[in-house]
Amino acid sequence: MKLTGNRNQCQACKQYFNSNSAFDMHRTGEHGVNRRCRTPEEMTALGMLVNHAGFWITEQYHGHMDKREVEQSESDDGDSNEEYHEPKI
Repeated sequence: MKLTGNRNQCQACKQYFNSNSAFDMHRTGEHGVNRRCRTPEEMTALGMLVNHAGFWITEQYHGHMDKREVEQSESDDGDSNEEYHEPKI
């Protein structure tokens, strides 16, 4: 997958995230003690979703976006996108 803007991949669990906030949300525990990645099931339980491009997002976008807005949201730190896809577990 192409990583641009704030999109990233966790080097521990190898999942892809649409923004830094989605990445941060997938981590749990205390630094240096029990810090770990959440499982896909745990992320889904928190309301996180995988967008149409295969990146985890913090929540589903419920508004209407025109083509320009969709392209912009894919290139910036926008964390919500217009549709939901089942996460690949």
